[in-house]
Amino acid sequence: MKGLAVLGTVLLCVFAPIALVYGLMAFTPTGSCEYSVSGVCSYGRAPMVVAAGGTALAWAAGVVLTWAGTRGRARVVVPYAALAVIVLLLVVAGRMAG
Repeated sequence: MKGLAVLGTVLLCVFAPIALVYGLMAFTPTGSCEYSVSGVCSYGRAPMVVAAGGTALAWAAGVVLTWAGTRGRARVVVPYAALAVIVLLLVVAGRMAG
C-alpha cells in the first residue's frame, strides 16, 4: 500500500505544476479588465484564482495529508483525490471563463 501512496505522490508532484502553469497561462487576462465582465475577467478574475490558487492549495494539501502524522502508514487515497480535485478546479475555471 505504501507503494501506491508513493506513486500517487509522484503523479501529484508531476502533474500539479503542469496544471498550475496551465491555470496561470490560460486564465490570466492579457488585456485590460476595466470594462470587461466576461471571459477571464469574469467575477473579478476568479477563473485565474480558482485554477492557479486552488491547484497550489490542492497540491500542498495532498502531499501533506498523505504523509504527515501517519506513523509510516501513508494515506493512499489522498494524492489521487487531490489529482481529481485539481482536474475539477480546471474544469470549473474553464466554465467560469467560458
